Amino acid sequence: MKNNEILKNLVYDCMSGLLDNNCNQTTELKLVQDEFVDGLFCEQAYEEVFLANQRLCQRLGVQADKDVESIIDNLLAISRHLALKMYDYGVRFSSVPSK
Repeated sequence: MKNNEILKNLVYDCMSGLLDNNCNQTTELKLVQDEFVDGLFCEQAYEEVFLANQRLCQRLGVQADKDVESIIDNLLAISRHLALKMYDYGVRFSSVPSK
């Protein structure tokens, strides 16, 4: 069970571009694509978030805003939680015989 937890976190981190150099070390991780590569959906969406954050901080006259950072951090945490749960469901559903 612990190995499964480690693997699913590694998959998420590779997909998120957090472990770029370590994602080609195992057969499973070689199959995982960094979803934040230039031109892909996540990279484009994150760029929009980044630019919106810059515009908001500029309007507020600050370098950074704690509330905006909290919103971004918590949305990323929610996304991670949902992705890891989805992995668990995939494992569970793959072991259920189809009818």
